Amino acid sequence: MDVMHRVMNERMKCYLPHGHTYLYELEFAFSEMKSIGYQIDFKEIKRVACQWIDDILDHGAILNPKDEILIEAVRKLDGKLWLMSLNGEGEYCNPSVENIAKEVFLAIEILFEDYDDLWLKSIRLYETPNCFTDCSEVSVDGSERLEFERARGEELRAYKAEKGVVEYDDRNISN
Repeated sequence: MDVMHRVMNERMKCYLPHGHTYLYELEFAFSEMKSIGYQIDFKEIKRVACQWIDDILDHGAILNPKDEILIEAVRKLDGKLWLMSLNGEGEYCNPSVENIAKEVFLAIEILFEDYDDLWLKSIRLYETPNCFTDCSEVSVDGSERLEFERARGEELRAYKAEKGVVEYDDRNISN
């Protein structure tokens, strides 16, 4: 995903608006495989999680909710805009790679909450080819999870409902 951001109040060069081609790895876990030979078809992960990233974040701006100048500029351009919400809707939260990874992790958790016996174990988010962060459930504290749920839960569940769940095993489909 190609995204523009900046880190407000940073003393070095990252306070300026700039972009990255973020690469991500999603690690899912399960305890039981289905009889078809897998727990979930990778097409389903791509159809829901990767498509959400593409639809919502790719070629957009991820910004601190207090970054009024850039928020206004992106809105004037009618561009994609994601405001960080780990500290609560509208509260100061910089889009560092660590915080972006947390928000993507929490979003994908919600998108896959209805899939039986499957959970997101971790996300690895590369900001550059040799710099990345790993985020797992222990990386997110309870208040961040709660604030994210309050700010984003409804829109993510609406996206999830629109996508539905696809059954890939034709033995489970009645004609």
